[in-house]
Amino acid sequence: MRLAVLTRNRNLHSIRRLLQEASKLGVQLDTINPVECQMIVDGSTSRIVVGAQEISRYDAVLPRIGASITQYGLAVVKQFEMLGMFTVNSSLAIAESRDKFRALQMLNQAGIRVPATVLTRSQRSLRSTSRAVGGMPVIAKLLQGTQGVGVMLLHTPASFQSVVETLWDFGVDVFVQQFLKEGAGSDYRAFVVGNRVVAAMQRTASRGEFRSNIHRGGEGALVRLPRAYERAAVKAAQVFGLEIAGVDLMASKNGPAVLEVNSSPGFEGIERATGLNIAGEIVAHMVKLAQKEKGRRRKR
Repeated sequence: MRLAVLTRNRNLHSIRRLLQEASKLGVQLDTINPVECQMIVDGSTSRIVVGAQEISRYDAVLPRIGASITQYGLAVVKQFEMLGMFTVNSSLAIAESRDKFRALQMLNQAGIRVPATVLTRSQRSLRSTSRAVGGMPVIAKLLQGTQGVGVMLLHTPASFQSVVETLWDFGVDVFVQQFLKEGAGSDYRAFVVGNRVVAAMQRTASRGEFRSNIHRGGEGALVRLPRAYERAAVKAAQVFGLEIAGVDLMASKNGPAVLEVNSSPGFEGIERATGLNIAGEIVAHMVKLAQKEKGRRRKR
């Protein structure tokens, strides 16, 4: 069986761990740099070339597409799909989950609780915007941002208006979100593989910081999620059709609220915090999906 992972850096912790676990299972796992991929379409055929060599066929491909190359990366994943190769997370699933407000729209439509959120470009409606999300303080988030970058806590109407209007002046869209006091300074990262949560950690913000992201100095610890949180995490991943996902949740007065669904979640922090073999779970699931896809093709 031949598997591949799309990544710009094979030395990242997550990629090294995937390679280690694939080796233990006796599975070939190649790394392919998506930026080095040339996609060629000529009206009758399509192919992918790296250097002077055309990409050969893989049984399954795992995209690990960073936010900085989202559009190019999506084109690469789509090309693999056009060539009939199975992608563990599809180009559509990645695109829909990565657009933060669209993701919230889809989660909301599926009946999954999310924080009250407003996307607006109207200066006249800023006062009503803050009321719609429960009043001050509010969270302002850039539509594109990772690891807590572009997330701001604004305490007063004046600071809210100043920050949002400044971002608009630079052509940056921002959405405004309810500040969940019940879960302030702490959230949960659930790692979903297939239809189950294989690991979860509680992330706690460092002193003086409201963002609990590990990259912002937060600390993670193994936690057993309540069933309601597990169900919300799995359902959130399924909304987008994601086989591998990191789902961020926070406590609200009405139960778990889903903050974000990540289609290329890193797992260095969660492996270290929980001591669990996340990489092994991912590789085993890739093999299972590849075998299932082979069986489906034989029946055609």
